[in-house]
Amino acid sequence: MIQRISYGVMFCLMMSASAGVLAAQDSASKDNTSSTTEEYTIPEGTEFKLQLHTSINSKTSKAGDRVITTLIDSVSVEDQEVLAKGLRIDGHIGEVKPAGRRGRGGYLTIVFDTLEMPNGEKVAILGSLTEVFSSEGGSDPTVGVEGDLKGHGPSIKERAAIVLVPTAAGAVAGVGPGIAAAAGGIAAAMLIPHGKQAALDAGSLIGMRLDQDVTLSVSIPADSDK
Repeated sequence: MIQRISYGVMFCLMMSASAGVLAAQDSASKDNTSSTTEEYTIPEGTEFKLQLHTSINSKTSKAGDRVITTLIDSVSVEDQEVLAKGLRIDGHIGEVKPAGRRGRGGYLTIVFDTLEMPNGEKVAILGSLTEVFSSEGGSDPTVGVEGDLKGHGPSIKERAAIVLVPTAAGAVAGVGPGIAAAAGGIAAAMLIPHGKQAALDAGSLIGMRLDQDVTLSVSIPADSDK
């Protein structure tokens, strides 16, 4: 009787141990097949469309201020999505100069420097502003060839009116052309309005270009067809 009980206990222990081994093997198998990690390189020159979440202004922004944006459209490499829509892309204000007298518009630059992956990993990048697709807040800045955001100067009508000032000043005063030009120059300096600030409100849609390759480690589901 005692021997039978011992055999029964041993059998139960063996079955329990076997079940544990099988469960561990099954779990390891699932871990090995659930996903794989592959590296993809997004080449220099790739352009992204972003939504701005930080208001920027050449009058109030300072060099080093952080700029937050999110990706509007996903980005794929070799038919594999490597950056998902809504991914956060951050940067900082580079150069900045406010608008000034004589119609000089303000300008600033944005240096995009960080991708934040879904797992929280932050990847260093280098990117620059390429264009403004739509601007919130009524501003209408332009983007220069160097990626600088520029405020506008005086309109064509304002400039035309300013050009006529020296002639008008000479005609009224009856003075020579040299004195008239000097008087006109002073009057023009007083008449030329301040240029506009380079400004974009949060919600604006902008373009960014990668200025160097960036390599990412992407988790690929085992059943993915790429």
